[in-house]
Amino acid sequence: MARFEEAIRRVEVTAARIDALRVRTAVFRDRRFGVFVALLIDTGARKSEILLRRWKDFDLEKGEIVCQTTKTGVPRVLHFRPETVALVKRVFPKRSLEVLPFEGRVPGQPISFRKAWLTAVAEVGLPNLHMHDVRHAAAANLLRAGLTLGVAAQVLGRSPQVLARRYGHLENETLRKAQELAWGRC
Repeated sequence: MARFEEAIRRVEVTAARIDALRVRTAVFRDRRFGVFVALLIDTGARKSEILLRRWKDFDLEKGEIVCQTTKTGVPRVLHFRPETVALVKRVFPKRSLEVLPFEGRVPGQPISFRKAWLTAVAEVGLPNLHMHDVRHAAAANLLRAGLTLGVAAQVLGRSPQVLARRYGHLENETLRKAQELAWGRC
């Protein structure tokens, strides 16, 4: 996959706003959009890592998606919540292994959820939120939960150096809390 230089974009979005986005998209006319957004939120995946998967890449028993092709060229596994598994089963009662769950009008091509996304983020009061920003929010949540940069990088399929450059300030908060615990101040 092509790599593009990206400016550092700091995204501050609350868990409540992300939850509102999840709830709103779950009731869209195209129910697949709700599944797509739930998978973005749960996994912190890139849009293409979800849109280009076929049913054979999903393991609904484990709540996993295997991504053989990623932007970094390193295969990885995306993990998602049991609630999302239930949503997938409800929205997609029939699943054929070679089919794209998010197939568009052209067979074998993924759908573009751009219009649905713009509508949803406007309705939940986040008109400037990009799809990729959900990935940034997931990274920030992993680090705020106390994971190291190395573990968060593996979860997100990123290099630790890139994660450190973009989110190092969040790990510093965790390191300070750890040091304060060692001092006996917490």
